[in-house]
Amino acid sequence: MNFVKLNLARNCLKYLIRLYGINEIFIPFYTCPTVWNAVRQEGCHIEFYHIDKNFLPVQTFPKYAFILYTNYFGLCTKNCQNLAKVYPNLIVDNSHSFFSEPIGLASFNSLRKFFDVPNGAYLFTDIILENEFEQDNLVLSSAKFSQNYPQFLQNELALNKEITIKMLSENVQNKMKNIDFCFEKDKRIRIFKQYDNIFRGDNEIALSLDDEEVPYCYPFCTSNTIYNKIFKKNGIILLKLWKNYPKIFGEYYLSNTAAIPLDDEILANKIISIFS
Repeated sequence: MNFVKLNLARNCLKYLIRLYGINEIFIPFYTCPTVWNAVRQEGCHIEFYHIDKNFLPVQTFPKYAFILYTNYFGLCTKNCQNLAKVYPNLIVDNSHSFFSEPIGLASFNSLRKFFDVPNGAYLFTDIILENEFEQDNLVLSSAKFSQNYPQFLQNELALNKEITIKMLSENVQNKMKNIDFCFEKDKRIRIFKQYDNIFRGDNEIALSLDDEEVPYCYPFCTSNTIYNKIFKKNGIILLKLWKNYPKIFGEYYLSNTAAIPLDDEILANKIISIFS
């Protein structure tokens, strides 16, 4: 399988729409709205679908439909594998699962969600476009949500303006060469398990960490408001994933989901000491 180095995960989806001439694609309601925007920018029609408590589609699809499935939090690899057995045109959004093996017709990940780089994505696909894209030259300072919230927001706004497919910058490629992937994997798994021991009893998300999975975050979804008060009291800002869903949606309860980072040892030690 080939892999293409692009500037953003959402642009991997644009690339695939052009590559396969996709006119219509099924996309989950519960995913990042930038994905919806990317599809619409390509003039592709979206059919939305809902997911259940196991993060699986609540409906069946035409066998050869193009379907985007999100590997939620990096904890839904089995779902991806099972769906790929049924639907040959499954596209897997592994933005939350950098270390996952390629699955389905094509899959893509996100570098900036896992490492100290400002952007970047790897697209895995059997065939590639003949088009040549210009190389990305956007200059951004890397910023973790938990450590530099203003810079993080500034970066997000800048990236939202990047609607053109571009190749990954040399700067990011060079940074990726210096990353200790084994260390990063072990750290994320260890911190996830520590958080799970603390929060599992009040977490409405029942996904477990399977062998070979390396998650993006610890997804903590709870209606117990005491946790938010404790986080706020201790100056801990947590990213909330994809909220503002109508109450009639089955995904509405997920609006409370906080993505607790797994790459920040200092924050992890602080949280663990507070709740232990």
